[in-house]
Amino acid sequence: MPRFGRSARRSARRAALAGALAAAAAATVAVPAAQAAPRDRPDRPDRPDRHHRTVEAWADRLVADGAPGVTIMTRRGPHVRHATAGVSDKATGRPMDHRLLFRIASVTKSFTSTVVLQLAAERRLSLDDTVEEWLPGLVRGNGNDGSKITVRQLLAQTSGLHDYTSDPRVFAEPGRAWTPEELVGIAMETPPHHAPGTGWNYANTNYILAGMIIERATGNSVGREYENRIFRPLRLRHTSYPETSTAFPGPYVHGYYFDFGDVSTLVSPSSARTSGGIVSTVDDVARFHRALFTGRLLPRPQMRELTNVRPVNDDGIVEDYGLGVARIRFSCGAAWGHDGGFPGYRTWTYTSADGDRQAVLTYNESALEDDAAFRADLAKAADAAFCA
Repeated sequence: MPRFGRSARRSARRAALAGALAAAAAATVAVPAAQAAPRDRPDRPDRPDRHHRTVEAWADRLVADGAPGVTIMTRRGPHVRHATAGVSDKATGRPMDHRLLFRIASVTKSFTSTVVLQLAAERRLSLDDTVEEWLPGLVRGNGNDGSKITVRQLLAQTSGLHDYTSDPRVFAEPGRAWTPEELVGIAMETPPHHAPGTGWNYANTNYILAGMIIERATGNSVGREYENRIFRPLRLRHTSYPETSTAFPGPYVHGYYFDFGDVSTLVSPSSARTSGGIVSTVDDVARFHRALFTGRLLPRPQMRELTNVRPVNDDGIVEDYGLGVARIRFSCGAAWGHDGGFPGYRTWTYTSADGDRQAVLTYNESALEDDAAFRADLAKAADAAFCA
């Protein structure tokens, strides 16, 4: 699933992005990376044990399989450890570092869903409201009808709307600052995949609309709502929502896309926005998910909505999808989270319902899952990180 975007197999989009990135890279002056990483420490570092050594071995294996650099964060109760391998910057050979920033891509959807559910708890909107009520006239044409799509269906990916990211125009100008209306407009050129509520298809369009509804319901920018409701209360000091800027606000992991080199600062996050635009670190991502799934951010009725799942199989990934979160089954039981991919970055997040067990995996190449061997090793690495 192109979870902004999961495994980008659409050749037209890939070709458009590849050509545009090559041109952009030739015309762009390189921005030097800062030399120092943030100084945050994990919750309670501990001496390596068998589990940590196993995770380190899997990080090394994924680098051997082709990832430039890998970070795997794990939690067991209060104990947080980080296994890293490879490089965060091919040009300088700088090692991977768990404190560096990266684009979390569609993991952003869990943040967006959380804000919408908080607004529902405050009765500032209802999940049964239609898109037309909040965004009159925006979802229309070619059989698309916002009066028949609810906010809940947006978050659950059951609206039937087309995913705008499958259109090569979105990536033909990597640095372009897209507006949400433009992205939705591209989706409106295609008929819906099914009637609202009768099927499931992953579409970033749903979360662009959810972000627009947040702004309409609050009168504030989504960035301010993220900050006030999630970033600041949870002290996510290295998490931000750049919206349109291609620059990173601090030392970052360089991201690579096929053979087209470093694309870290070439693709505007405006093409992702509330479906995939947040920048963060593995520890901040884990802290958010731990707070979310242990009930710190949502009242019980909204937690039930969040975790009301349906089984899906998208692009070979089998899981139960709720409202911007997924339940994934491992050898030791179930984990909650979301995954995300952006040109140059790939992230997978897993948290137990009690928050006691976590794993966050990220690497800086966004097309490796096209290789069956890498994908198989990735699945084993995730199981070992969460379960072993």
